[in-house]
Amino acid sequence: MKKRRVYRKTVFEKGNVKICFISTYLPQKCGIATYLSYLIDGIKKVNKEIKIKILAEKGAERIKTKNFEVLPCWSREENYPEQILMNLKDCDIVHIQHEYSIYKFDKRLKKLLNNIKRKIITIHCIRPAQNSERWDTDENFAFEIADISDHVIVHLESQKNILERKINSSKITVIPHGTRIINEDKIKSRKILNLPVDKFIILMFGFIKRHKNYEVVIDAIDLLKKEKNGIYFLIVGEIAKGQREYFERLKNYIKNKKLDKFVEIREGFFPEEYVPFLYSAVDLVIFPYYEGDRSSSGALHLAIGAGKIVLASRIPKFEELKKISDELLFLPFNSEEVKGLMKKILENKNFRDYLITRTLKYREETSWENTAKKHIEIYKKII
Repeated sequence: MKKRRVYRKTVFEKGNVKICFISTYLPQKCGIATYLSYLIDGIKKVNKEIKIKILAEKGAERIKTKNFEVLPCWSREENYPEQILMNLKDCDIVHIQHEYSIYKFDKRLKKLLNNIKRKIITIHCIRPAQNSERWDTDENFAFEIADISDHVIVHLESQKNILERKINSSKITVIPHGTRIINEDKIKSRKILNLPVDKFIILMFGFIKRHKNYEVVIDAIDLLKKEKNGIYFLIVGEIAKGQREYFERLKNYIKNKKLDKFVEIREGFFPEEYVPFLYSAVDLVIFPYYEGDRSSSGALHLAIGAGKIVLASRIPKFEELKKISDELLFLPFNSEEVKGLMKKILENKNFRDYLITRTLKYREETSWENTAKKHIEIYKKII
């Protein structure tokens, strides 16, 4: 007689698991804090039974509800391993969100990792030696913290490729940055933001910094305006620290080219609650950046989440755009190519529809819920 197989619930199904995140958190103005808030929202939707505790840097809001707690308890300027370790006793898995500027390059993070049993680390940015002012310090630090961790999450294949030089690939998982789904009406959004309703609007959004190369788009607009006078380039964002002089030069650049009717700058803090309307209002989002860091872009995924066509420099930061179409990537500083791409998008409906269909597919694949599911699979393996 066959024995009946007894089904035993996993610890996840029993609701006995507590995941402890170590990170910055809201309302801190930090991309990692925002990223984690979206990831946790995704986890809550996928599995309501998982208990979540965030050991946040001081400056986050203290929260305590059923299955969710935010405890601001440490500072990057202090002995944070001691501050964190004393609050980890009730946690089953520890998941650290790493970014160089938060944890610095001293021995504290390695000390913390060496004193935690089950630990996962998401390395959001890897800076290769050739792109670092500190030569190989940044690169080697990434190797060291990855080696100490039980599992490593990165967002890009190029990040994994770097780590694989010293870290076994079986402990590295590529999970793309999550995507927030945005479905606001375009015309309504333009009216809310007082934008022209009859223009083809191109957006650059975020802190205004020199390496973002706004001039590349401005030159492309200058080349295209004779053929397409309905284009409108919108720049929105605060001036980054130390970039005031560059910002003034940028304004003069627009004025000297007599493009005031084609280019608008809205400088200053842009409220978070209006971000969905901003991305919904535009037709095209562009990233003509030039940088060597291996890191993903939250702004890129906001654009994808709104179903917008995205153009970007052919650099590691935007390599995942190939999953939509390789044609969305242009050579850095190449205004002629940008102009050609814009013209093709405007004139070729078949090309435009193809890009939008592929964008909508990729936003579903990388939605925060699907991103959360991939994280939970890793947590199950570690448990």
